[in-house]
Amino acid sequence: MPDDDNLGEKPVIMPHTYDGIQEYDQSLPNWWLFTLFASIAFAFLYWLANFATDTTPDDRVAVNAEMDALEARQLAAVKNLDDATLWKMSRNAKTVAEGQAVYNSLCFTCHGPTMAGMKGLGFRLNDEFWVHGNTPTAIFNNISEGIMFEGKPTGMASQKVLGTGRIAAVTAFLLSMQKEGAMKVIPRKDEPSQLAP
Repeated sequence: MPDDDNLGEKPVIMPHTYDGIQEYDQSLPNWWLFTLFASIAFAFLYWLANFATDTTPDDRVAVNAEMDALEARQLAAVKNLDDATLWKMSRNAKTVAEGQAVYNSLCFTCHGPTMAGMKGLGFRLNDEFWVHGNTPTAIFNNISEGIMFEGKPTGMASQKVLGTGRIAAVTAFLLSMQKEGAMKVIPRKDEPSQLAP
């Protein structure tokens, strides 16, 4: 704050000139200096708290906790899946597209790119005949838990790679090509011929 005695005085101009520009010989305002030094102090304390001493929680921990909570909510929702819900999901284009992407990346290796099955590996999925259950929940459980064959689960279930959301999407994809109520259960020995691997 300037003194009252200096109010009438003109500001002092520095004697040098650069590109026709002259400079006042005055100190910076106190509010500006306070903002500068406060910002420097805040930056130092922020660095100290977040990077040097780890006294504040890491954002990754918070994100992981939120992801775990989200997965728990999804698992709870999946536990409540019934045939009607899975049929409804099979009529949702986005869910079917997600399921098709999963099928094309993982399931085709045993069931074939056209879902015609592979001899000795996986049954057909492109007709109305189903060996291990003909309901949406049965299909969902078969994908998530696998089919026990010679004491071992088949499919991706043993590798735990899918997760409940993608299993529901694959189930929806398989159901999208079926008519509700038209799927039939047939014995394993009557399964239509499959493609040779």
